[in-house]
Parts: sequence; structure tokens; C-alpha cells
Amino acid sequence: MTPQSALRDFVNLIKRSLAARLLAIAILSVAGLALVAWISYTQFNRELMRLLIDPQIESVADDLISNAIPGLSEGDIALRDLPYDPRYMRGLSGRYFQIAKIEPDARLIVRYISPSLVDVAIDIDAATARRLTASATSAQPHFINLPGPDRESLRVVARVARIPGLDGDYLFVVGVASGAILADTNTLLAPAIALFMLFCAFVIAGLAALQVWVGLRPLRDFTNDIAAVRRGDSERLNGEYPAELLPVAGELNALIDHNREVVERARRHVGNLAHALKTPIAVLKNAAAEGRAGDSVLKQSVEEMESFVERQLRRARVAARADARAGPQAATIAYRTPVNQNLSDLVFMMEQKYDHAKAMDISLEVEGDLTFRGEREDLLEMAANLIDNACKYGKSQVVVRVRAPADVKGVLDIIVEDDGPGLSEADIARAKARGARLDEAAPGQGLGLSILLETVELYAGEISFGRSALGGLEARLRLPATD
Repeated sequence: MTPQSALRDFVNLIKRSLAARLLAIAILSVAGLALVAWISYTQFNRELMRLLIDPQIESVADDLISNAIPGLSEGDIALRDLPYDPRYMRGLSGRYFQIAKIEPDARLIVRYISPSLVDVAIDIDAATARRLTASATSAQPHFINLPGPDRESLRVVARVARIPGLDGDYLFVVGVASGAILADTNTLLAPAIALFMLFCAFVIAGLAALQVWVGLRPLRDFTNDIAAVRRGDSERLNGEYPAELLPVAGELNALIDHNREVVERARRHVGNLAHALKTPIAVLKNAAAEGRAGDSVLKQSVEEMESFVERQLRRARVAARADARAGPQAATIAYRTPVNQNLSDLVFMMEQKYDHAKAMDISLEVEGDLTFRGEREDLLEMAANLIDNACKYGKSQVVVRVRAPADVKGVLDIIVEDDGPGLSEADIARAKARGARLDEAAPGQGLGLSILLETVELYAGEISFGRSALGGLEARLRLPATD
């Protein structure tokens, strides 16, 4: 994984999750705290050098300038007295000084070094030399950090002075290995800062976890209440929510009320249409039945009109549901139909229906406590169509199985098998085709699928046909299920 893809995934996670945002803020807070601690630690060391080291080396530089005299040879420089600190005499002790002649082109020619430097001068590059000779004077010393003879960091003071009896200017440099001086202080300070940082990191992490657990708890309760409404366990969102969630709860309650109002209004319209049309159709049908045999055209037309009205009424009743086309994963509001009990009753009625015609063994196998996300009448209508056809064309055995597929969430399968003649491969292919109709007049095992297919489509379900292990037809109906 590249850094760009990791960063993109992290940004997407923050966009999708409030908990990730809170944790990211906590991480940034710890990182900011670490940065502040590092800056404070560095600044503390600088101030410590300014207060402890700079006055010492500045005092030594003053002594060197005051004790500088012309040497025995022309152009040489000498010191009347060496610094009082014996460490300037001990080799590589961490205390050093040197005196260099400043040439007109700003080059430095070392004329005198402390015994502690042994035979190696403090290395000052040309750019640093020009900066020191330009800014350092006897009145204004210049403090910088330079590498020492053993590559340790030196705190250095540089001063430019003119020595009586000598031509030109001289650069006096005094350096001290600051690490040794600050080591004792840092031995105490660094662990203290580290412990403080660790304590603050634990506090921030604890507060972030508390925010995720306590601060986001109302959102989890809100989600559970919405799920309860979707399952039909509750009609509205009635929990005590924070002020930030109250507008959302109000809008959802308004949506639920509107959904129920639309459904009830659609049912009233369906009922009114049924009462308005069924009576005239019945009158026409009776009149045609009492008429002459030549009135068969009228009778057929009335029957077609009745079939059309029945189909459209049923379709309108299902389509009136605002969420019918939302798919098997959608949150259908307030519709929850237990499958086991309803199909048990349906199987019992089918056994009674075919008890006198032929001995049919109808077995029902239901895995777990499955519930259909829809109305009871629609479940019974779709299942009855398949079971009735299986009993009609089966020889002696029908098996009905209901299970939740492991590879797809939020759906259930109703599988109906019989031991009848089944459908040919051509009929199965035609049954699977979009918009196919296999009516009861077709040769072989015909199925009245028009209304069934419409209902399945309105629930965003699926229906397929194949060869049963019993030798007949296997019809597989997939419908949305609740959690």
C-alpha cells in the first residue's frame, strides 16, 4: 500500500465515521502536544546555555583580550596570563579557545590555540568567518554553535578586538562543549517531560474513548429506535434525544406519519374503487349468464374486465406502499410478517383443499425465526400460488423449504418442489425471461404467474425455476426479510 492510498483511505474513513474523527482529533492533539514539548525542551536548553554557559565563555574572552600582548616574533601574539580554569590546559577537556588574525580578505590565520586543543584548531568555514568578523566586535560578542575537535557541539563566543602594538584585527573564539554541562540537567528534565507527555497522551486517549462511548451513545440509541420502528416493534421515535438529534427525530416521525397516511389513503381509494366497480360488473356478469348462448362475447368481455380490475386492485394495493420498490436491503417501515406460522396455516389449508382430490404429502421446513418484510396477505398470496400449482401438478409429494441464504443479507428464500412432470428446459428458459407469462392453458405444467410476478417485482424480489430433486419443478422465490 502506497502512502497516497493509505492517506486516501484514512481521509475516507474520517468522512464516514464520527468515531474516527474523534480519534483523529485525539491523535492530532497528542502530536501537537509532543511538538510543543519538543519546542519547550529545545527552548529550555537554549535559555540554559544563555544563562549558564554564555556568561562564562564571554568572561574568558574578555580575559583573553585584556591579557593579549605582542609576541616575541613580529606579528605573533602572546598572553600574559592563561585562563584560570585548568580545563583549558587539559587536552580535549571540552574547554577551548583560539586567537586568529583577520586578513583583509576575511580569511582567518590561527595564531594561538589553547593547550586543550592539542594541535587541532576549531574549524571555522569561510562563510562563518565572514559572518563573525562582520558582526562580532569587542563590545558586541557573537554566540553560535560550532563542531568541536571531536565533533561534539561547542557553544562558542566570538569577539573581534585590536591589540595594542599589533597591526590588524584579531578574532578571539572561546568554546565549551555544551552537552556535558547540560547533561545533568537533561538527565532530570528529559524523563520529567517524557512522563508528562505520557500522562497527557493517556488523558487525551481516555477522553477520546469517553467521547466515542458516551458522546456517541445517543446516536447508537437513535439507530436502535429507528430499527425498532422498521421492525414494527414501535410506531414512532419516542426516545429522549439530545437537542442536536431532535430535529432529525421530528423529520423521521413526520416521514413515518406521511408513509402511513399515503398507505391508508391508497387503501381507501382501492376500497372505493372495488365497491364502485364490482357491483356493476357482477350485474353485467349475471345478465350475460341469464342471456342467450350467443351472448358469450359479452360474458367473455365481462370476465376479462373483472380479471383486469382484480389485477389492478391488487397491484395498486401493493404499489401504494412507499417503500415497496426500495429493494431487499431497504428499511421498510412497520411491515413484519412471521413466516413459519403463516406458511404452516397455508400448508394446512392446501392439505384440506386437496384431501378429497388426491393424497398429497405437503411438508414444511423453516430454518429459524424468519420474518418477511411486507404484509401477510402478499406473503400468503405469493406462496399460495406456488404451493397450489405444485399440488395441482405434483403426483403425491410437495416440499416447501424456507431459509435465509448465507451469501446475501436481508432476504429469505421460499423453495417449493414437487414430484410432477415438471417444465421442459424451453419452458424454464421462457419462465426466467423478463416479462414471461406461462398461463394455465399452456401444455405441460402451466402456471398462472401474471399477478405473482407483478407482486414479486413490486417487492424487488426474484423468482426462478429449475428441476427438483423430486423429479418435478422447483420454484425458488426470494423476498426481503427483516433483521
